[in-house]
Amino acid sequence: MRLQPIISAFGLLASVNAGLLRFGCAQLTVQRLDPLVNPGANPSPHLHQIIGGNSFNVTMDPTKGHDLAAQSTCTTCEFTEDLSNYWTAVVYFKAKNGTFKRVPQRAQQGMEGTNGGMCWDGVNLDSPNHREHVSYPATGTFENGGACPSTHPIRIPQILLETVWDTKQFNNKADWPTDGSQPFLWSSGDATGFSTHADYLFGWKDNSLQKAMDRNNYVSAPTLKKQNIATQNRCNVKDMVGENFDGWLTALPGGMQVN
Repeated sequence: MRLQPIISAFGLLASVNAGLLRFGCAQLTVQRLDPLVNPGANPSPHLHQIIGGNSFNVTMDPTKGHDLAAQSTCTTCEFTEDLSNYWTAVVYFKAKNGTFKRVPQRAQQGMEGTNGGMCWDGVNLDSPNHREHVSYPATGTFENGGACPSTHPIRIPQILLETVWDTKQFNNKADWPTDGSQPFLWSSGDATGFSTHADYLFGWKDNSLQKAMDRNNYVSAPTLKKQNIATQNRCNVKDMVGENFDGWLTALPGGMQVN
């Protein structure tokens, strides 16, 4: 089962008004695809777990007419108007014998959180590195209403993804590396955790997100329609890569080197 491994939160806080949406999303698929960083590449270099609308595919090129909100027929997120896609790398366990096993996700205590910039330059919807068109506050933090820099003056909602990794099956220290190193790493090969990030493609239907944020919600959103977990779990996409990424592997998917 794919019981809501990720919680998504949209927030817009300032000194005068505040809005927060907090909602669960089930897993849509796990595949070695990345239509933002490696559009058209099948497969992409490393494995991702993806949530959201079922129009997710290899390219998702808006210049060729791809519209997430129009082309998705379902979403794994709690709010049916959210047909966006969100994805992160996957966590693997490396045993002392050098083999790897994917760490599953579960809606329990213990999370990895990723958030993004909340100040926009007001001009560019994207940038070559997918980062420079947004920024963090010049002073303070998102939570305390820190001022946006002059280069990025427009405040936008911040996205926070909380991903739950269920590591209990790897509690046996006899399986851990004998050199004392920690055994968990990203599917990209990063054993430090410093490359932690998430990708996001906007796909909210019509003006549903704007209407919800205008209501200054806190968690609940009366303007949005909710669906239950069973319905979320029924939304999926086909396997577009066709590779084994579960069980004990002799190498990370894509042959990514541990670094």
